[in-house]
Amino acid sequence: MHYISDLKFLISSLQGVARVRPNAWLRISGPDAAAFLQGQCTQDLRPLIEGQTAEALWLTNKGRILGESLVLRGDDDVWWLWSAHTSGDTLHARLEDFIIADDVTVSPEESRWEQITLAGASAEAWLREALGDREPPAPGTWQGLGGGMVFAGRRGLSRVWEWLRPHGDAPDGSAPRPPDSLGELSPTALHRARLAAGVPAIPGEFGPQDLPQEAGLETVAISFNKGCYLGQEVMARLHAMGQVRRRLLRVGGIGPAPAANVEIRQNDKRVGELRAVTDDGRDGWLGLALLNLLGLDSSASLVTADNHTVHTLDPIPS
Repeated sequence: MHYISDLKFLISSLQGVARVRPNAWLRISGPDAAAFLQGQCTQDLRPLIEGQTAEALWLTNKGRILGESLVLRGDDDVWWLWSAHTSGDTLHARLEDFIIADDVTVSPEESRWEQITLAGASAEAWLREALGDREPPAPGTWQGLGGGMVFAGRRGLSRVWEWLRPHGDAPDGSAPRPPDSLGELSPTALHRARLAAGVPAIPGEFGPQDLPQEAGLETVAISFNKGCYLGQEVMARLHAMGQVRRRLLRVGGIGPAPAANVEIRQNDKRVGELRAVTDDGRDGWLGLALLNLLGLDSSASLVTADNHTVHTLDPIPS
């Protein structure tokens, strides 16, 4: 029996509201903030104006991934970094390590702000009303709301917004509150939708041993037209080569989910590993697997070390 999963349904069915402390929310300020960030991350930040955002990676000198973040351009000399999976401590340490004579201040703000994640059509309608009948921000932009910032921050997920706002009500009482009728957005539902979209958690599921191109991140978070940054030489070389030997693919199967990080084999040969896995809410499981492309036989079965049959849900690159 071939495994079939409705990946689009797992993404489009997200509904509700979740309130958590931000995983990473950093304020970067000072006269040198723009130039400093430009020289550290993979994205070209020069075109950004206030109210715009961009996905960026933070690499080692060998081009491996330390973290990812959304970069938000604030007013004057203020920038913000947000990440769903890379910790604020990791991003803070990464930036502080390279501040030498730069007039820039990096301030972790996770404890002072709350993160409200809104998903689904009902949440979208409420958000539109809260924004004064304006459309909720599209990817690449943010809007002010209740003393905070609203943006589409969950890569790969549609109709999902993050509202970062200071703890407590705004002094003028202008901060609206999402009604309980919108329902609760569970971490499990977000996790399933993220894997269905093929988006790994960085660096927990894809990170220090991996290259951005192995997860297709060069199309969303890397500029090949900007100046120097840590890891740029490796990125340029891989861009010229045009192909990597490994690829992160969506996979799934029937029955109980296998263990994460388990080896995947084909014809008794190791061909990769399962990086992330969850049950699909029905009778099977889905996940992300990093597979070696060299010698991979698209017609032969893939099996985990704990004897689960693996079906690839993405085409295997030739």
